[in-house]
Amino acid sequence: MKKLLLHILFVSVFILLNSCVEDNVAPPFTGQLNPAAEMLVYFESQGDFVNSSLAPALIDAQEVFSNLSGYLIIDLRSNSDFQNGHIEGAVNILNDSLYNFMKSIDAGSYPKIILVSKNGQSSAYFACLLRLAGYGNVYTLNYGMASWNSDFADVWYSATGDHPDLAQFTNEVYPKYDYSALPLISFDNPGASIQSRVEERIQKTFNAGFTFVPNLPSAFNNYIVCYGSDKLYFAPMFFGELGHLAGTVSYLDSPFFEFRSMNYLQTLPTNKTIYIYDYNGQLSACIAAYLQVLGYDAITILYGYNQIFYSRMIDEPDLLEYAFSSLKIYSFPYVTGN
Repeated sequence: MKKLLLHILFVSVFILLNSCVEDNVAPPFTGQLNPAAEMLVYFESQGDFVNSSLAPALIDAQEVFSNLSGYLIIDLRSNSDFQNGHIEGAVNILNDSLYNFMKSIDAGSYPKIILVSKNGQSSAYFACLLRLAGYGNVYTLNYGMASWNSDFADVWYSATGDHPDLAQFTNEVYPKYDYSALPLISFDNPGASIQSRVEERIQKTFNAGFTFVPNLPSAFNNYIVCYGSDKLYFAPMFFGELGHLAGTVSYLDSPFFEFRSMNYLQTLPTNKTIYIYDYNGQLSACIAAYLQVLGYDAITILYGYNQIFYSRMIDEPDLLEYAFSSLKIYSFPYVTGN
């Protein structure tokens, strides 16, 4: 009961401070909130990008190609990958230098800044962090270089497939955990402004790098999250299919956004690693970045449902739009060397 009351108290504080959203002004924190709660209220008062239809700020290759002279394109891949082929005009900045690079330029002078990675997942992760830091013109190239030209698409083609243990899948609903306190986090300077503390957390998350697992782990003793619609979690049984690995917990995306503070964010465990998948790994990468900043041990599962139940994705119209295929690949030119 005490945990539930703490959750209700936090929700009440958020409602009280939410009047600041229209003015885009950070609320005057008094230090009475848990440090993670202060950051959470701050992010939600600044537009709550992660829990909106904007996340993970995807941009299509066609739009990038049509604006090569106007957009700043940042390629996050290794220098060897960059030399083997990159978008003309792109700059090669490794992710551990990205945050400082962004602070060194006049980011607002570009209509859009595009992050590019191999498959669109690490770029979604870092685009989310930059959005949390206030860079509202940062986007991630949908499906990464794999969508730019078929010469880079093997990374996606080699990943798509079905889980080897589909026989262990089910349509059973597994309950979320009870509400609990937000993670405990500390700051080098606890008395700094909320903006400074947010920047410190984002910088630390950048320094930790992009964390992921390549495959769906066992749900035994793990907290596996399916983030998407009911149609991602459940399979139509009349086709003889089942939707998710036993033990997987469902959190709904748009329009419910169940990772909001007033929904089910605080049902996530603070004492376990949280493994998250979505349709194709791009939104889950963004969510994982957000949760890492808040202090959760959250890790995205690469390629999402595309490497869990790809045959189902290409068969069902509601999932097909999220399945990687030749339809997602353009034949745009690229250049080699530095």
